[in-house]
Amino acid sequence: MGGQVDSGREGVACWVVGRELPAELTEERERLFHDVAPESIDPEAHASFVIERTLDLGTMRSVAALVRYYGRDGIRDFLVAGGCRRVSRRTWALWSTYLGIGESECAPRSSPRVSEPFWTP
Repeated sequence: MGGQVDSGREGVACWVVGRELPAELTEERERLFHDVAPESIDPEAHASFVIERTLDLGTMRSVAALVRYYGRDGIRDFLVAGGCRRVSRRTWALWSTYLGIGESECAPRSSPRVSEPFWTP
């Protein structure tokens, strides 16, 4: 199903494997995906990465496209599976309220084991 997505810039296009990223996300690639090659993003395999970046750095337009693409359930699943620890506190506050997610539903952050300290003398 993959193909070429017109980026809106002459001579630049974004290729993805599988489904295509929404045009709104590819148009904001410099803001959202500044540190990766956009052509390497597979929206299915890298869903957590795409959702995290778009929720934290996206505009209203790109976030609306994200919700249309992954659905409220997809975003909720990402947040509950630990995404709540990967997004900013501000983003978490907004989306947890919007989706009705309690703090107890969010996957706990891993903590270091006593037997594996960060630093030893």
